[in-house]
Amino acid sequence: MDVTLAERHKVEQQFHDHVAGRERTDFYAWGALDAADAYARSLIDRPAGARILDLGCGDGENTLYFAERGAQICAIDISAGQVGVTRQRVARAGYSAQVSVQQMSGEYLGFADGTFDYVFGHSVMHHTDLAITRNEIRRILRPGGRAIFLEPLDHNPLLQIFRRLTPNRRTPTERPLSMRDITFFAEPFAAHHHREFYLLALAAWGFVPLRMEQPYRAALAALNLLDRALFALRPDLGRFAWVTVIALTR
Repeated sequence: MDVTLAERHKVEQQFHDHVAGRERTDFYAWGALDAADAYARSLIDRPAGARILDLGCGDGENTLYFAERGAQICAIDISAGQVGVTRQRVARAGYSAQVSVQQMSGEYLGFADGTFDYVFGHSVMHHTDLAITRNEIRRILRPGGRAIFLEPLDHNPLLQIFRRLTPNRRTPTERPLSMRDITFFAEPFAAHHHREFYLLALAAWGFVPLRMEQPYRAALAALNLLDRALFALRPDLGRFAWVTVIALTR
């Protein structure tokens, strides 16, 4: 979708304002991303006392996760609705002294150079202009700081069909990442690596239309183990996975 940045921001704001506060009841609620989430969070290896930017905080789940582990968090989201949800969630949990929540886009980060030890983002970078956002993220990281992102990939033809069949699940301005996008995004950074998740594990989705949560969870766990073995033998197949976790060092 060829739009200006202002138009993109308007689309993203309206969509995420509309879904703010909704409880997930689909396969995401059944732990679809648990393995990738756990790995991404583990890369914030010293959260206690660290300054973390939760970029695209959504409902604040990751904000609270790191606040509970002693981090000082600034949570931002382009959606006023999601900002409100996160503020309420943080206040209820008693972490308002540790957490600042602001409405802000990924392309224009209103922080001084070198402010953060870590930047964390969950399914957010593919909503942004990568050329602008990569430089902003590098700028606000301290030397040696790390940015961690969990993002969908765009190489699997079955996933491409699923996306075309379910347009209401996402904004028209987002675009899952290609391996070329990852290389491009990493250019300003001193080092980067990425790890992919969910290829064979996508077969567990067969239980979703049947509303069979426990078989889905069991199949997902078993197939995730097979995926790890497969990617160890054939890392080139990772491009066809559902998501990647990218770690970048300034």
